[in-house]
Amino acid sequence: MNIDTVAGEGTNLKGRFKESLGDAVGDRELQRDGAADQVSGSTRKAIGALRDFARDQPVVAAAVALVVGWALLGGLRGDTRR
Repeated sequence: MNIDTVAGEGTNLKGRFKESLGDAVGDRELQRDGAADQVSGSTRKAIGALRDFARDQPVVAAAVALVVGWALLGGLRGDTRR
């Protein structure tokens, strides 16, 4: 567990609270703000999970990064020009 995981969970909880409060008082802006906080918190938790994975499995993480980088740079385009 790292700071991103903890902070992401805190932001997620804050978002759920805001959304529930918005539901209770009928405040659509507060509901939307709460939903946005939940997305932000979930994203940060995912980043934390990736960091933990990379720390625990560095060889596998490097291989995945290499494949993703290759794909993003056009390796999967199927370009057959020579």
